[in-house]
Amino acid sequence: MAAALLIATAGSFLSSWSSYLDLLSHFRPQLAALGLVAIAASLWTRSWAVLVASLVLAAVNAAPLVPYLAGGPVSASRAVEGQERIRFLTFNLHGRSTDPEDLRRLLEREKPDIVLLAEVPHETRSAVQGWADIYPHQILEDGGLPVDAVLLSRWEIRGKSVDRSVMRYRSTLTVRLCDPDLNRRCFTLIGLHAEQPFGGGARRQRAQLAGVVREAKAASTGAVVVMGDLNVTPWARGFRLLIDGAGLTDTARTRKLSATWRSRFPLLGLHIDHILVNSGFTPIESRVGEDIGSDHFPVIADLILKSE
Repeated sequence: MAAALLIATAGSFLSSWSSYLDLLSHFRPQLAALGLVAIAASLWTRSWAVLVASLVLAAVNAAPLVPYLAGGPVSASRAVEGQERIRFLTFNLHGRSTDPEDLRRLLEREKPDIVLLAEVPHETRSAVQGWADIYPHQILEDGGLPVDAVLLSRWEIRGKSVDRSVMRYRSTLTVRLCDPDLNRRCFTLIGLHAEQPFGGGARRQRAQLAGVVREAKAASTGAVVVMGDLNVTPWARGFRLLIDGAGLTDTARTRKLSATWRSRFPLLGLHIDHILVNSGFTPIESRVGEDIGSDHFPVIADLILKSE
């Protein structure tokens, strides 16, 4: 067991050599848990050399998880105290797995101000168009397949661009959103459903995330939020390049470690749906929403837009 853990851990830190090795890094929580099992096994067998190796490997895999394990809702600082929270929700519907009425009821309960949806089937797109009473500002791009991002917003859309340079049907949507009551309160939203990191998809995903970095740096407003199904976990090299390159913070650090795909338990699922912000926002709280049929869970974050 310790030998397998050593090989997997070493491979996960050699992601720059191969996209296949990078896949191992997505399983950092599972590798950390395997390290604990290896520690217990070595104590049982009194294999002291194996125990030392298992301790080191468990620590190496657990270290990137610490910021998420220590997370929790934070209180607003005095600088933003009293300012209204903006609620964001991103959700991959997994096509027809999510009933449109269940989705509407979810939005009515959670009351997000900004919603980004992925894998929205055509019949749900038609239903969404009838929700103007809740979300008067909508973008329903369709590049040929229902995997483009769909945006629903209470904030006014003042400008948008759609980048299909990497993939025709997995676009990157960049939007300027402004408070309808206070025109000076604006921010840039970048939303996408990134490619899966398998084979040639890994190269396309890297190109998409590099495009997000460029869009974030070129944003006309100081505050930027990036959200969607990015098909990358916080422990992967592509995620680190995105965070560092665009100067972003993961709002998931304000909640305990939880997965967003297949299972909300980190040892059974993957953390691939994200709401990321730059210094223009103060993250207050993030959580994983309820199961309404998709293989993903909604991700919800409450943020405060800082004054410029």
